Amino acid sequence: MKGDFASLRVNAAGELLFEKASDEREEEIRKERPSRARFRPPSFSSYAVALEEFTKDIVGGKSYNIRRMKAALPEWVNIPASVAIPFGIFERVLGEKDNGAVSKMCKELISRLDVNNAHEDEKILERLRNTILDLKAPDGLSGQLREVMAAAGLPWPEEWERAWTCIKRVWASKWNMRAYLSRIAAGIAHEDLYMAVLIQRVVRADYSYVIHTVNPFTGNRDEVYGEAVLGLGEVLVGNYPGRALGFLRGKDDKKLRLLSYPGKSFGLFGGELAFRSDSNGEDLEGYAGAGLYDSFMLPHPRRAVLDYSDERLVWDGEFRERFMTGVAEAGEVVENALGAPQDIEGAFADDKFHVVQARPQVGIVNG
Repeated sequence: MKGDFASLRVNAAGELLFEKASDEREEEIRKERPSRARFRPPSFSSYAVALEEFTKDIVGGKSYNIRRMKAALPEWVNIPASVAIPFGIFERVLGEKDNGAVSKMCKELISRLDVNNAHEDEKILERLRNTILDLKAPDGLSGQLREVMAAAGLPWPEEWERAWTCIKRVWASKWNMRAYLSRIAAGIAHEDLYMAVLIQRVVRADYSYVIHTVNPFTGNRDEVYGEAVLGLGEVLVGNYPGRALGFLRGKDDKKLRLLSYPGKSFGLFGGELAFRSDSNGEDLEGYAGAGLYDSFMLPHPRRAVLDYSDERLVWDGEFRERFMTGVAEAGEVVENALGAPQDIEGAFADDKFHVVQARPQVGIVNG
């Protein structure tokens, strides 16, 4: 189907179905010229900001919602310690005298991008990402970040250069192919896309989960849909092979419906700090920007083969019901706190529920 337009949909079983778009739809797509309002360039305040300083002007919705949830959620739903490198810091670092050669090369590579030649674009984008990794940290950045992290109770990484590389890799993910093409399709100018970096303590999860507070397959607002896996959530959001524990729970009748048992082959465990992408383009109405930009963990988590022969999520029905009920209830309190249907990522560790991020659920009209 290379070169053709495709029509995609998800059926009630969660399967992705696709076919060639009709000639009429192709013509509609070719005539569409999406256009969005320009974003106001962020002004520099500091290299790092604490949770209580998060505002919509300096961080994306991912970070801002963490602040909102911290203030509104009940004590039984835990929020990890969080700080952020705000919008505009990448551009400021790129403009430093010591990074003049990197800045010049970035501008040259961006000028050579041509959406009509995807193969060539892919090579240019890879060079662009690698070039960004050559950035040198300006004086004051690590000192300010260390101070803000210490005040938040976050550990300072043993090797700063590895942490600095994680930050640069988040920034560089602005230029991965899927993000680049999505901005073109959505009419977002590349220079209008700003990236913040949300830094959080990694929850050493026994289980990680994703919640959609409206059933994404049927649109039923009275059903919470959840999925869970063993270990860290990258196995779930990264679409590793195998099935997750899947379930529905009614908001009114509180009835649970088990859809699938967990069957992922591998789990990820460990990690101390997460460096999460948080752009100003991820929360635009009607634009599914979440997941386009990359996040990284330090140290890199270990991968382990999973054994379900004695896994209580499979064999202990009482525990499984309690777990699913807690996940669903966490989803409902987040939805109520933020005032709209949400896509939520969280973790269960040491018998406690944690929410690590939430965003408006794409494709659901509020009201």
